[in-house]
Amino acid sequence: MHDGSAALPERLDATVAARLDADTEWAVARESPDRVTLSLPDRALVVHRRDGPGGVDHWTLDLVADGAIVSKFGPFDSRATVCEQVESLLSSDVRYTVCCDG
Repeated sequence: MHDGSAALPERLDATVAARLDADTEWAVARESPDRVTLSLPDRALVVHRRDGPGGVDHWTLDLVADGAIVSKFGPFDSRATVCEQVESLLSSDVRYTVCCDG
């Protein structure tokens, strides 16, 4: 991640460890300087960093289930707000948005 956002994977680790029970399998992977993925058995949470106004880091969060993005959140202007959203998504039901063309 960019400058002060390097600690995001560690912060996600702490958020998940505090929230989930010891039997739940999960992993946090830093896939690139601008992308961190939290993998859980039934979903993945993908955090993307981008430059915001004034050069301040901003993040977006994708909820992925069955290989597809089912919800998007953000932009967030701090690691704390990203982690708060992640915490709320850890135990929530995965909801799909149904859309059709035609």
